[in-house]
Amino acid sequence: MPKSPEPPGCRNAAIASGLLVAVCVAFIAIGIPLLRDTSCVDTCNTLAETVFFAGAPISAVFTVVVGGDLILAWPLEITLWVVVGFLLARFSDNRGRNVLGAVLLVVLLALVYGLVLSLQVEIAIDAAP
Repeated sequence: MPKSPEPPGCRNAAIASGLLVAVCVAFIAIGIPLLRDTSCVDTCNTLAETVFFAGAPISAVFTVVVGGDLILAWPLEITLWVVVGFLLARFSDNRGRNVLGAVLLVVLLALVYGLVLSLQVEIAIDAAP
């Protein structure tokens, strides 16, 4: 009988979830003031949207779909990052890898996701009559 995978250790799950939530809060805290600043245009605005959308991917989808308004669904964001943290801890423990590497990879993927969505929003704004 194959052995069942063991659940991730509390330490790895706490590290992964804590780091992801901290990065999420930091990205949102950096992005919102820059987005609200009227002197932030072009590259600064793209950077602000990238950071905000990377920290708040669910809000990013809502913002892109609804358009115009800046939406922040912070309970969904925190829940998402905690679940992703636990999944990363389980993935890392099952493969005998360091959880910090997986967290870094997810943060980098979130930044790429934010950049792609920020460019989509910019294209939609530029294409509007």
